[in-house]
Amino acid sequence: MGPRRFHGGSAVCILAAALSFACAGGTGDDPAGDDRMVALEAKTRSLEESLEALASENARLRRELAVLSEQAGALEGPEASGDARDREEGVADPEGGREEQPAIPDEDRTQAAERLDDLDARVRELEDLATTVEWAILAVEQWVKGEDKPLSQLEGTALERTVRLTADSGGEVHFIVHPEREEPSVLVMPVAAVDGETPLIVSLHGYGGDSAIQAAYVPFHERVNTHGFALLLPNGIRDAEGNRFWNPTDECCDSAKGGQDDVAYLTELVARAEEVLDFGPVYFFGYSNGGFMAHHIACKGLPGLRAVAGLAGTSYVEETLCEGASPVSVLHVHGTADDVIRFEGDESDPDQQEDGEPAFYAGALDMVTRWSRQAGCDWPGQPQPYATLDLDRLVAGAETRAFRLESGCADGIAIELWMSMGSSHAPGYGETFVDALVDWLLSQE
Repeated sequence: MGPRRFHGGSAVCILAAALSFACAGGTGDDPAGDDRMVALEAKTRSLEESLEALASENARLRRELAVLSEQAGALEGPEASGDARDREEGVADPEGGREEQPAIPDEDRTQAAERLDDLDARVRELEDLATTVEWAILAVEQWVKGEDKPLSQLEGTALERTVRLTADSGGEVHFIVHPEREEPSVLVMPVAAVDGETPLIVSLHGYGGDSAIQAAYVPFHERVNTHGFALLLPNGIRDAEGNRFWNPTDECCDSAKGGQDDVAYLTELVARAEEVLDFGPVYFFGYSNGGFMAHHIACKGLPGLRAVAGLAGTSYVEETLCEGASPVSVLHVHGTADDVIRFEGDESDPDQQEDGEPAFYAGALDMVTRWSRQAGCDWPGQPQPYATLDLDRLVAGAETRAFRLESGCADGIAIELWMSMGSSHAPGYGETFVDALVDWLLSQE
C-alpha cells in the first residue's frame, strides 16, 4: 500500500550510536563515559573531513570529465578546425601553428565517469553516517547536560525517552490521552501560559522515528519558556515492520493496510490538549513523513491552524484532493541533494517496489506554487532570495536560499521556501535552524 513507501527511504537509526554509548553504562561524571563522548565527537569530525575530501575529489573529477567531453566534442564536431584533415592532425591556433589535440580514449572517459559515480555514492553514504553521529551526540548531550544520571536512561519507550528529554526544559509536562491509542502524547507547557493566547506547536517525527528522536533533532522544548509556546509531541502507529509512521493520504481507515485516519487522530489530540489550556494559533511542523502529514493537515484543515512547516517532506501529486482548503501560511524546507524525497519531486518515475506504479510526491517548487494559488497569489517563475542562511553544518558556507511570497496573498498569509543547496535528506541542523524555524512559525499570527 502506498502511503508509507515515499517517506522511509534510508531509515537512518538516529540514536544507534547514542544507545551503544549508553549501554556501556557511563554517567555524565564518568571519565570512561567522557572518553567515549570525545571519541564519538572525534568520529564525527573524521567523517566530516572525509566527506569534504570526497566532495573535493568529486568536484575535481567533474571538471576533468567536463574537459574530456569538451575535447571529445571538439574532435568530433564539424566546426572544430574546418575539415576532416584538420580534425585528425590538430586545430589551428590564432598564430598559424597547430595545437596538438590528443585523442581521448573512450576507456579513460568511462573510467572517469565510473569513478565519479562511485564518489557520489560514497559522499551520500558518508553524509548520512555523519548526520547520524551528529544526531546521536545531540541526543546524548540533551540527556546528560547538567545531570548525574546514567546514559542507559536513553533506553525505554518513546514516551519515557520523550519525558526524560523534555522534563529538563523548564516547562510543565502533561500527558494527553487519545481514546483510541494506549500510548499518551507529551505536551510541554510554558510556565507563563496565557489562556486564549499561548500558541501550540505540534511536531511530527519522520518514518521510523518517534517523538523522542524528533525532539532531539528539532528541540522545540528548549524554547517553550523563552518564546512562550506549548509543544505537543505525538507518535504515529507502527507498520508491519515495527516502524512508526503517519498516513498523509485519504486512504483510510483500514488499519490492516496502514490507512489509519491521522487527520482525525491529530485533530482529536489537539482538542484534548486544549483541555489543559485554550490555545491561540496552532502550528504544525513535520520532518520527512511528518512533513507530508503537516501538508496534509493544512489540506484538510484543523481548528485554529495558522501555519505549517515541513522539512524534507512534500505532498501527493493529486492536488485536487486539497480543493476547498482554507489558506494557511506554509514554509517548505528542502535540500537539493535529498535523494530520499527529491527536491524536484517524483511524479513520473515508476516505483519498482510497487509494480511500476508512478511515485506520488510533488517537488518543492510545485508545493509553494500550489499553496500560493490556494492563497490567491502567484509564485513567480524566477523568484529572487530575500536572504541567504547558514543552517546546515554539514554544508560549507551559507547554503540556504530563502524565498517568500507575501504580496497578493490572502490577508496575513505567507508562502516561503528555504532551498538548501547541497543539503541531504537529513541536514545537520543546529540551534540556528531551530531559532529561525520557531521565529517563522510564531510570526504567522
